[in-house]
Amino acid sequence: ITFAALLFLLASGFTLIFGLMNVVNLTHGALYLVGGYVGLSVIRATGNFFIGILVAAVVIGLLGLAIERGLLRFVRGDVLPQVLLTIGDK
Repeated sequence: ITFAALLFLLASGFTLIFGLMNVVNLTHGALYLVGGYVGLSVIRATGNFFIGILVAAVVIGLLGLAIERGLLRFVRGDVLPQVLLTIGDK
């Protein structure tokens, strides 16, 4: 996979979140990093690439849900608090 493809995935995720849900979420990079770390840790522990991907996806999904339910729900509709909250989330 090329750098341009990764950049496209990152940009399309940001567009999807902001365009459809009207939420400014700037934690994409941090979530990608944590997902990579979790996936690599599981791959090293189990030796199975597919289990690593599955566990990383589940962990990041739960972390994203926790961020949305625990933090972003309270500032829905206010752009500046959302930006400050998600930048500070890193």
